[in-house]
Amino acid sequence: MSNGKVILTFARGWQTLAAVRSLGQRGIEVVVGDEYGLTPASFSRYTVASFRYPSPTSQPDAFLDTLEGVVREHHPGDGVPYVLMPIHKETYLLSRHRQRFAPLIRLPVPDISHIEQVHDKGTLAEYAAGLGLDIPRTWLPGSADELRSIAAEVPLPAFVKLRTSAAGVGIAKVDTTEQLIDTWSGLVDHYDIRGRGALPLVQEGVPGDDYCVTTLFEHGRLRAAMTYRNLRSFPADTGASVLRETVEAKAMEETSAQLLGSLGWHGVAELDFRWDGQESSAPKLIEVNPRFWGGLIQAIESGWDYPWLLYQLAVDGTVGEPGSTRSDVRTETPILGFLATLQEIADSSSRMDNLRAAFRTATQEIRTGSKRAAVRKVVSGLDRFIDVKGRIDELRRHLEVHSDTVYDVLSSRDPMPALGVLYPLAVFLKHGKVTMELLTSEGGESNGPE
Repeated sequence: MSNGKVILTFARGWQTLAAVRSLGQRGIEVVVGDEYGLTPASFSRYTVASFRYPSPTSQPDAFLDTLEGVVREHHPGDGVPYVLMPIHKETYLLSRHRQRFAPLIRLPVPDISHIEQVHDKGTLAEYAAGLGLDIPRTWLPGSADELRSIAAEVPLPAFVKLRTSAAGVGIAKVDTTEQLIDTWSGLVDHYDIRGRGALPLVQEGVPGDDYCVTTLFEHGRLRAAMTYRNLRSFPADTGASVLRETVEAKAMEETSAQLLGSLGWHGVAELDFRWDGQESSAPKLIEVNPRFWGGLIQAIESGWDYPWLLYQLAVDGTVGEPGSTRSDVRTETPILGFLATLQEIADSSSRMDNLRAAFRTATQEIRTGSKRAAVRKVVSGLDRFIDVKGRIDELRRHLEVHSDTVYDVLSSRDPMPALGVLYPLAVFLKHGKVTMELLTSEGGESNGPE
């Protein structure tokens, strides 16, 4: 008999691949789905089946109908644990419709009212302030006129943010009052935002580094928490983490317990903080991701195996303590981690033709030669295609940080998901750029390859 069966969504995500491997290595059968077929998780040796679904953003009813059909089709039979584990923003849609799936499969996601309280950066700021937690100073303008009336009091640099996006999408750093007003209006127009409660917010800039507190709660009780620091992000100032290291951060974890514990949170969540590392200053809570997060591999490699812990929570109603943990781990997102380094070295727009040539060469090698060697070429050999005349020493210095890291995708025990790197490569070749909005469908449709 199977040890259990899990259905995972968002198979394009490298965090999904981490979850597949975590569960599959324990003898749990894993089925993965996505809007697209060329995904890392679909190539994994631990994936027993894959499927495609309509966009949960633009076709929510069709998505739910398709997913229900898949849940019924793959039912393992009585006595076998069966869990639906959404990974990305479809978590919110499934939480809202949990009663539809409750008779068919276990769905360990937070209550939708709790998600809405913290996912919106505006309501989060108000709620956290009410609890007395340290957050950046935040403004919630209800119109362009209201923004202009308060713009002079906003300390610069500052950030303009969409209220419900993630992965660095819809976040812009501004250095002047004019830029603040123009950027805010630009986001409203680009995303066609209507309604006072949905308009972008403005937040003061906070010095320091980005810290990510990962958590699992059992009906308001914090059962697991670990923190990692972002060493590199893509894009550099506003994007998601692509190079990380585990750190100790008790104060941030206590703040996370206070915030989500007060809601009775049940399931996983990740909280972003900003801190300059000085004992005289307090970490500032920036946002909450009420679902799995991009740097999930960092937690798993450090000993906090959240997919397995969440599976236990779904099946048994409770979880034990994490096993052996370690703090000497660095993990990296391939392709994007390297692009983040390149972004710090040169103006990426002026190097676009060379980057495109590098990607095309690696894609050709995947078709005709060693797939693993091709992916390693993209990750560690891209500099051969970049014009770095006069900056070789600087390039080597930046690349040193990538030594001894664990990659999200590459694994000798499970090599085929390297083919899934074709997804971001195809996005790049189709659009001439790699952005988190294209890769994650945050802020709109992904417009990715079919």
